[in-house]
Amino acid sequence: MSEPTTDAQATPNAVERQAANPAMAPNTADSADSTGTADSAAIVATNLSLSAEEGPVYGPLTFRVPSQGVTILSGKGGSGRTALALTLAGRMKPDSGSLEVLGHTKLSEIRTRVAIAGVEQVDLLDRDVTVRAVLTEHLNWSKPWWSRARRADEAYLENLAGAVFGPRSLPPLDAYISSIPGLDRHLLRMALALQPAHGQDIEMLVIDDLEQIHELADRNLLLLRVGEIAKDIPVVVNATNPIPEDLIPVAANVELDTDRSHIRPENTGATEVRNRLKKARQAADKMIHDATQKPSASEGPHHERVEQTEQAQAERED
Repeated sequence: MSEPTTDAQATPNAVERQAANPAMAPNTADSADSTGTADSAAIVATNLSLSAEEGPVYGPLTFRVPSQGVTILSGKGGSGRTALALTLAGRMKPDSGSLEVLGHTKLSEIRTRVAIAGVEQVDLLDRDVTVRAVLTEHLNWSKPWWSRARRADEAYLENLAGAVFGPRSLPPLDAYISSIPGLDRHLLRMALALQPAHGQDIEMLVIDDLEQIHELADRNLLLLRVGEIAKDIPVVVNATNPIPEDLIPVAANVELDTDRSHIRPENTGATEVRNRLKKARQAADKMIHDATQKPSASEGPHHERVEQTEQAQAERED
């Protein structure tokens, strides 16, 4: 299996540049015509497949990704999904099939236009350094080698990560990467990915393994930020679990089987889970049924005592 190509860290925010200058935004009819790709598809994959010594990694896969909005690549967890994300971002070469991304077929051309975040081999942040150290490296990689080295400051942090973090507070510059929340680390990786050192505008973002953000609330916040980025460029997200429909609009959901090389047990245990859930639903239904059959509070013992008192009073009057 091909080794992923890592990215150098980078320069000004493509999302902000596109917002400031709509003429620079990708996926317009003009840009599609110039590259030969139809407006309706940012990615066209046909019989795409990859194998390793252990067997098939993914494929053959045939699918299309729209040129706007958020596309979810859904399926069971496995190394195949990460390998596919690397392939779509131009960091890994497939064994067979054809792939066209933003009108380009050469990996080198795809790689300069597509950012990828969330892949350990590509963009994992060193936990033993500060946020300032990460940004300082990013700042100086984006400058000519003869330029004087500078330290990143608050203004640079805001310029690089402000649009990605949105209303969420930016992490302190002097905080260690290990001490900031997992969501902040992921957002910072996205911000760095969107501003590569080569300085070209990023036209698409691929995010791998949404479930590595373990807390559901944080995952939903991440999706909201992804939805904002997708207003400017198409975003492809690898996810195992369904995305809440009322959280962000999803342009397409592509179901993939990318774990063919994984051993599947003859008895998965799923039947036991279904039986337990069935029993729990039956018990809940019985409780609801019994509750509806019981007399209400107004018809209980207190109501009977009132009736008895009224009857005794009527007898005395007679």
